[in-house]
Amino acid sequence: MADASFNISRLREILKKTYFFQSLKMHELDELIGHMRSQKAPKGATIIKQGDPGLSFYLIASGRVSVWVKKTFSKTKVAELFPDQFFGEMALISHDPRSATVAAEEDTALFVLNRIDFEKILMKNPAVAQELRKAFQERKQMNK
Repeated sequence: MADASFNISRLREILKKTYFFQSLKMHELDELIGHMRSQKAPKGATIIKQGDPGLSFYLIASGRVSVWVKKTFSKTKVAELFPDQFFGEMALISHDPRSATVAAEEDTALFVLNRIDFEKILMKNPAVAQELRKAFQERKQMNK
């Protein structure tokens, strides 16, 4: 992992609470953790921008983010996400551009997994892939 201050036991706890990671075996979870890096987003920072390519998946360790969707001339807040919740998986699954903008509502600490590692580790596990597709369909409906 890139950041020596990463608390691996804390990350394990967060990942175990994330429903689609629950089916991972311990060695898969450890492999996943080995590829994650920490990122901090100060209050007001844009983490991902609607329309950009989806290159990473994010898990919130602490803080709060808001999810915004721009349609024509209006911008609508569609969700708020909190610790132990995730975002960014939709573009990784669909290979479409980001469907929303995510901004930090307060100082936020994130765990980030890039597309290559996401696909290599998670999508090879059928149970995880199924849960991610389910979450993708639910969020896709929410953003319509």
